[in-house]
Amino acid sequence: MKKQTYMLLGLALAGLTACVDLKEKLVGNVTTQYFASGAGLDAAVMGDYSLQRGFWGVLEQSLVTTEYGTDLGTTGDQPNYKYINAYAGGLSAAEPNFTGPWNAFYRAINSSNAVINRAPAITDMDPVTKAARIGEAKFLRALDLFMIVQMYGPAPLPTLESQGVATGAHRSPVDSIYLQIVKDLREAIPVLPAAQNNLGRATKGAAQALLAKVLLARAYHPYPYETQSGVVEFLTSPPSFLREAGATSATDFAAAKAEADSVIAGPYSLLTNFVDNFCGPMGARGPGSYCTLPANENNSELIWSVQYSAVPGQFVVGQGNSMFVWWLSFYDDRPGMARNCNDGREFRRGRPTLYARNLWQRWTDSTHSVVLDTRYDGTFQSVWYANAATTGPCYRAGGTMAGYTAGSCAFLPTFGTNCTNGQAFLTGDTAIFQPGYIVGGAASCTGPNGACSQTYRQSVKYAVEEPCVAEPCPVQTTIGQYDWFRYPTIKKLEDDQRPDFNNQDGGRDVVILRLGDVYLIAAEAACAGTYGQAACTGNQGTIHSYLTTLRSRAANCQGRFPGCTAPVEAANKLMINDATHLPATVDLEFLLDERGRELIGEYQRWFDLARTGLWHRIPDYNYEASPAHGGFFNEAKHRLRPIPQTQIDNTAGGVSAFPQNPGY
Repeated sequence: MKKQTYMLLGLALAGLTACVDLKEKLVGNVTTQYFASGAGLDAAVMGDYSLQRGFWGVLEQSLVTTEYGTDLGTTGDQPNYKYINAYAGGLSAAEPNFTGPWNAFYRAINSSNAVINRAPAITDMDPVTKAARIGEAKFLRALDLFMIVQMYGPAPLPTLESQGVATGAHRSPVDSIYLQIVKDLREAIPVLPAAQNNLGRATKGAAQALLAKVLLARAYHPYPYETQSGVVEFLTSPPSFLREAGATSATDFAAAKAEADSVIAGPYSLLTNFVDNFCGPMGARGPGSYCTLPANENNSELIWSVQYSAVPGQFVVGQGNSMFVWWLSFYDDRPGMARNCNDGREFRRGRPTLYARNLWQRWTDSTHSVVLDTRYDGTFQSVWYANAATTGPCYRAGGTMAGYTAGSCAFLPTFGTNCTNGQAFLTGDTAIFQPGYIVGGAASCTGPNGACSQTYRQSVKYAVEEPCVAEPCPVQTTIGQYDWFRYPTIKKLEDDQRPDFNNQDGGRDVVILRLGDVYLIAAEAACAGTYGQAACTGNQGTIHSYLTTLRSRAANCQGRFPGCTAPVEAANKLMINDATHLPATVDLEFLLDERGRELIGEYQRWFDLARTGLWHRIPDYNYEASPAHGGFFNEAKHRLRPIPQTQIDNTAGGVSAFPQNPGY
């Protein structure tokens, strides 16, 4: 999106509060002066929004803490934080990826507190507008507190602006934090407008969607480990979980569903095609190609996002959205390919687990000729087109259009092409292809992860990368299968609008709330499950009603996939929801699978596991995290993130006054 004065003012205010922690002064003289007027209050709210970028988008921590080390996300060959994925010793209270979010969220909370505390004294602002600005600050405070309580458990609960040094702090119980979050959102909903003049401002629908997610999370509480008294007090009066008068776990599920239903009722609507949430039209490139930034990110499905811009002058160099670099597969060492803006600058930090790659019911049958669930192609890139002859700032020089020959194949002898008679590439030719299955079938393989499909490979001039079929996938293979270097690229975060191929300042907005997620929130609320258990207790027909809507959208394929005519699409919508593909009895395991199909890479997964307590999925489906294979995942320890050691050290009384989470 194009951010105008809104983002510029936000960035100016953000600069006043850099490099702080809970005890530091967060509101500078300029901001204090701004609070004397309505214009200043408005600018301060804009600054509050800008502080959301302290976690979402700029730094790798937003993916490290939400996607790595889950059932769906593991690490590639350039993992700065492999120990986090494996839950090894480096995952400690000194780890910057857990200190950073803590500081960023509390910095933003203090900014929200300043707005909420000072706004009542402003006299030159329309009362309706002022109420809305306070509502926006309460929405942002609720979001930040929600992130804190999910990640760290009991935590400080400041509701007053901090302007001086303070070394006293304590951890408020989980139930009291949820009470404040729910209160903030319920106070924000009636004063926020249905639409805002500035893109990225919170709306009534955004507050309702967030409240639905908050109530869904709270409904599973108290967790079994929270009901016991100990060094860390999780509840105000254990074993009871404190809620509003008359509220229970059951009413939380019902209220979460009601809030989600209100959002589903409008003004939002699902886009016709899943991929349109993330990518501009692909046209002749085909549905498996790279993702370009949509011309309009503010679509009918979007509810709220953290704003970025690639327009010069509207962002700080080095502070753009860099999420596009982390999930990319190695491609620019292949003949025909050069690093470029479209396919991205691949840091190869994260890759999907074997379990994640097999989630989608991608085709209608074993011939792989008719697509069924289009969300796979809307999520992953599977084809790369030759571009090494293209010049300009978006293309790195030095690539070759020469084909694979005996000489160039010497270091990868059976990688996937005719190495004795390779043809040269022309611009636009397929250079790399990931079919997503073993083209020659299992009979063509020499072993469980052996060389496969050699007849097919030798018939084409491009590189073929087929799945490894069993863990552990190899570190680096010479037989053309997925390994730590080459794997399906998550393209929904790609950003082609950067000025050159190495630039990391992306302008893609970070989507926090969208309608597809709300349908799944409603389905899970209708499930009314129990922490750590799979069974749903709610009405299966209601659960199915939300899932069939979302899955029917996933079957939309006309005009984008070969052979997808209107009758084929109609048949697919029936098939994707039949008893073979959508079980008659849905449980939380299936709902988490469906959330994976819809939301992988969207900063959700660790929170899904934390909310439902289905932690078994980490050692079961993430090979490197499993203690059976050398990993160190321990539910009793890793169900919470460590409290930053700096917070404990800077608190009067140290660990006695501010205890660490169990196990750290």
